[in-house]
Amino acid sequence: MKKIYVLDTNVLLHDPLALFAFGANEVVIPSVVLEEIDSKKRLADEIGRNARFVSRELDRMREIGHLHNGVALENGGVLKVEMNHRRFVRVQEQFGEMTNDNRILAVALNYHLEEQEQPESARPVILVSKDVLVRVKADVLGVTAEDYLSDRIAEGTDHYTGQVTLHVHPAQIDEFYTYRFLSINQMGLKQKLHPNEFVILRDELGTSKSALLKVSQDGARLEPLHLSNEPVWGITARNAQQRMALELLLNDDIPLVTLTGRAGTGKTLITLAAGLMKVEDEHKYKKLLIARPVVPMGKDIGYLPGEKEEKLRPWMQPIYDNLEFLFDTKKIGGTWTKS
Repeated sequence: MKKIYVLDTNVLLHDPLALFAFGANEVVIPSVVLEEIDSKKRLADEIGRNARFVSRELDRMREIGHLHNGVALENGGVLKVEMNHRRFVRVQEQFGEMTNDNRILAVALNYHLEEQEQPESARPVILVSKDVLVRVKADVLGVTAEDYLSDRIAEGTDHYTGQVTLHVHPAQIDEFYTYRFLSINQMGLKQKLHPNEFVILRDELGTSKSALLKVSQDGARLEPLHLSNEPVWGITARNAQQRMALELLLNDDIPLVTLTGRAGTGKTLITLAAGLMKVEDEHKYKKLLIARPVVPMGKDIGYLPGEKEEKLRPWMQPIYDNLEFLFDTKKIGGTWTKS
């Protein structure tokens, strides 16, 4: 059964491609959402960029048909801009003031009531919002509300992790330690391995025998890691994944490395240590540039007191903390210790 999705402004400012993320269903944008998007177009941050993208997409679809009547999307859905959907009185009875949020709620509620008048063909009406309180209000009004989650990374094996664990005969692990490489073609693997992908070999018979390898850049062989587990600016890898990260970050043949993981797994610290190694020790580069997206989760940066440096402090403090730790590390007697 097809559904009607009413989008809050924050969904489009969070992900402008949300216009096309609801499949073969009807997507409704209340007129107040257009007003709020228009007020954000001149911002110089990501929110402003997203607002401009949504504006351009709506203008492009306006040339296809009348948005207030609905324009067919390539995914089989329909996009509609609701200019004046019935009355606000039902929401006003509950929440009083005619705020922008309440106007969006009114659109969702009136659609919901209209569909209930046709029980045999009634379509579910769902309000999609990143605002928790808007979803709570919708629940009070009897309207289904959901958070927008389609932009989140899928759990499990739905995305490339850069590593794979293979259970092999122990003779293959012994062969690697003897010859320091394994031919992928001769291993008879069922899955495809990618260049620079890491491979953990484990004994299929259940012993503790294992090996950590990396696919060569030509994709033909499994090779040992080029780096031993020596400290890098006083930082020693605590697990296989941190060794993998350092191996990639210190490889000059790999121009871009993307690291993902939970907070506290050492992504920033390892990256800074590798960068300082390349600049200060190996002199491969003249300077190290560190950037973070200044996208506020709460109040905009303009609300913070002080000069520019003070305003940026909340975003840059984790970088400062990690640099302070790294520069406080000294090499004494050939071993790294923290002073």
